[in-house]
This record gives sequence, structure tokens and C-alpha cells, in this order.
Amino acid sequence: MALVDHSPVYNGCRYCLMCRHVCPVGRTTKREANTPHGWALLIASVDRGQMQWDAEAVDTLYECADCGLCQSFCVTDRPLPAAIVAARAHVAASGAAPATVIGLDAKLRQWGNPYQEVAPFVSTGLSNTVVFVGAAAQHLRPQTLYAARHLLEALGIEHMLIGVGRSSAYLPYTLGLWDTARSLAQATLDEIAASKCKRVIVLTAEDAHTFQNVHRELGLTWPEGVEVIELIALLADQLGAGTFTLRPTDRSLTYHDPAHTPRLPERASAARKVIAALTTQPLREMFWREQRASPGGAVGGLEFTHPELAARMSRERLAEATATGAQLLVTEDPAALAHLAAHADGSAIKVQGLFELAVEQIVS
Repeated sequence: MALVDHSPVYNGCRYCLMCRHVCPVGRTTKREANTPHGWALLIASVDRGQMQWDAEAVDTLYECADCGLCQSFCVTDRPLPAAIVAARAHVAASGAAPATVIGLDAKLRQWGNPYQEVAPFVSTGLSNTVVFVGAAAQHLRPQTLYAARHLLEALGIEHMLIGVGRSSAYLPYTLGLWDTARSLAQATLDEIAASKCKRVIVLTAEDAHTFQNVHRELGLTWPEGVEVIELIALLADQLGAGTFTLRPTDRSLTYHDPAHTPRLPERASAARKVIAALTTQPLREMFWREQRASPGGAVGGLEFTHPELAARMSRERLAEATATGAQLLVTEDPAALAHLAAHADGSAIKVQGLFELAVEQIVS
């Protein structure tokens, strides 16, 4: 959708304050401009000719985390995040995107990922089940991928890897780089079609959101008859069916619901079913969890466009986790794990991958 198609949304949101308390960026920066109504007012003001997309306005636009919390807390379900991303696409198309975004576009176009100058590996062969790897699991946290594969093998699920080292469409989409997003998405869709698979397992909520929602926003069609399932949901189902068993630890855990959890209503309960099998202790919950889950900084491209803001969000998340008194902060998203671990120096809590912990405790 073009930006003008979102005008009823940002014009309706510009003076509404009902979701501002859930915005993680606003809570961190304490700036009214960094709240949902602040971004809506900014877009509406430019639309009405009262402002221009100068450097300051563009910088503010790119401070949104695109976490989905404002929409999930909206009683009328207004898709303000989509309107903000459409505004970024408008800015990018006009040539006014920040230099960091232009640089990321070049990396994504040439290498398919923002991390390393290594082209994605394109899989060949046929498989009923494929695992979408993505860029973060390949380049930032490969131990997450290794653990995920070990778990699938323990479940007797034969699979093939696709998207090895290739970003999903999410990062370029949220940054307004829609042509690049469609190109990356199509490369993944081509691998899915070539594999003849009936099931795509994803490691993260972000990838589930991308395949289920972002592709549609980009005008792309998901292949008919192909199921998308998060590994955490698959593990919860298999635990419930008694297919495998975990040996619980005595260590106390708290859980970081990864970015986009509010967009996927069933995933929070699935994660907690797995965690319940991982520890003998009650889960020590943080306040910002489940449908009000607060991202840890590596979301919406903030770790690239506003690294200090992303770092502050990570440190705040670690402080909230530490305050629960838990020994381990667990999550499964490789980008979140890498970002939280990078800012955990001096923290009293240890960051641990959920899939890695499950592998340590699986009963053969």
C-alpha cells in the first residue's frame, strides 16, 4: 500500500494517547516524539505541508522499533506500524533515507545480509520439511542453528536448510527498502518452490511474522499448501505428545519474549510450555512479556540506524530480567541473543539460548 492509503490510520492516531504507555522506544527515550501518536503526528504534519522530511524528521521516523505493540493494544486494531513503514518507504523512494539505510541497502543487495560479505548458500534437492536459516542464525549465533537441528534430529524430523545466510524480507521492509525486500523474499520463495516442501520451520517470531504478514504487505503470495511453523511451537506440540522429554534443571529462568510476539497471539504460551519442561523452578516473569512483550533493541533495524538507542533498550531489558532474581535469561531469537549478550557485561544474569539449553537437557 502507498503512504496515502494509510492516511485514515495516521490521521486517526495522531492525537490518540491510548497506546503510548506500551511503546518501548518512548519508555527509553522519554521523548513524546518517540511514541505512536508522535510518529502519527509527524507523518500527518508532513502530509499536510506543515513539515518536511528534513534530516531531523527522518531520524525521528526511523526511531520506531516496529514492534507491533501499539497495534496490539489498539481497541480498533489500527495498523499504525504499517503506516510508519510506508512512510519510510516513501522517504526512501524520494532519496531522503539516512546514510545508514542506504549503506544497508547496498549490503543486502550484494550479499543478502547486513553482517558479512558472504553470499547466501542456495540449497538444492527435495524435502517435505525445510528450515529457514536466515542471516542472524548463520552469521551472529550459529550455535542456535546447530541446537535447532539437533532438536529436529532428536524428533526424527528429516529436513533441509534454505535461506542459509540470507536475510528475510523483514529488515529491508521495515527500513522502507521495498524493492530489496521483494528481491530477498522472492529468492526464498524460489528455494521453497524448488524443494517441493509442505512445511517451513522458522527459528524466530520475526521470520514467522515476515512470512505470514510482511510478504502480504509487499504484494507477494505465499505458496498454497505450505505450512509455516515456529520451532518453539513445534517443540511445545511434541512435548505435549510425549515424543521427547527434557530433564529439568534446578536453575531459575526468566524468559525474553522475542520481538513481534504481540503479532503472533499463540506463540507466548507455546514458549512457556517448553520452558516449563526445562526447569523445576517457577518461571520468573518480567512485566513486559507475552502480548506486551518489550523488544531488547535488535528490532526495526534500530541496531543499525540507532545503535545507542538499541543498546539502551538491551540494557534496560537485562536490568528488568536481573530484577526477577533469575539465574538465566533465555530466549531463542539469534539476533536478540547476540544483542543481549553483547550488552550483558557486568550484569548479574547470564544470557542463554533456549534451544541450546534444551539440547543440553534432552533425554536420549
